[in-house]
Amino acid sequence: MKGLMARDMIAMGKNRVFLVVMLALCLFYTFSDMYVTGVMLMPMLFSTVCGNMVRNDLSAPIRRTLFTLPFSRREYAGEKYLVSIVPACVLAVMLQMVSAVVHRQSITQSGMIAACAVLLTVLTVSVELPVTIIFRDRVQIARVCILAVVFALAAIAVSLDMGTDGLFAIITSAPAWALYGIGALLGAVALAVSVMVSLRALRTAQL
Repeated sequence: MKGLMARDMIAMGKNRVFLVVMLALCLFYTFSDMYVTGVMLMPMLFSTVCGNMVRNDLSAPIRRTLFTLPFSRREYAGEKYLVSIVPACVLAVMLQMVSAVVHRQSITQSGMIAACAVLLTVLTVSVELPVTIIFRDRVQIARVCILAVVFALAAIAVSLDMGTDGLFAIITSAPAWALYGIGALLGAVALAVSVMVSLRALRTAQL
């Protein structure tokens, strides 16, 4: 994508402190009793690195030169989604594979946890990138909006009835193919809407 991928990989590698902290947290979660939390949380945290790069790209000094380069809005948006989602999902699968060996998980349980981690990562990116592009220089407002969505999702998850007749029990008792199908559909719809909103925001901003 005309150097965009290499540029972002170099920028991501420069976040040494963040990457070291990420590695330490991954090791802690993987070998502790909170390994499921680690598999869910770490990929979502890792995917936010690209959001920071988008904020830098869209700051006034950088966007005057960046968007004069020969790439389209579709290429720019596609590369950002690719860099945000793919490495984070690979991290989720790798963490789950290590956790499955360390904690002797079944294949069914391991696959379900990995699928949930991938879905949460896709949803995180689907919210973060369009919000970041829309608010551009108003970084603090974007962060508040993203945190509001994250806290809303957390509140919904906590409010699920955990009893034997509750919503959580109904969800987990559904056939595996139904859960995977619903998750894939939800992720695909969220991603498609997110890409359309991002492209429209880039077009509106004349970038």
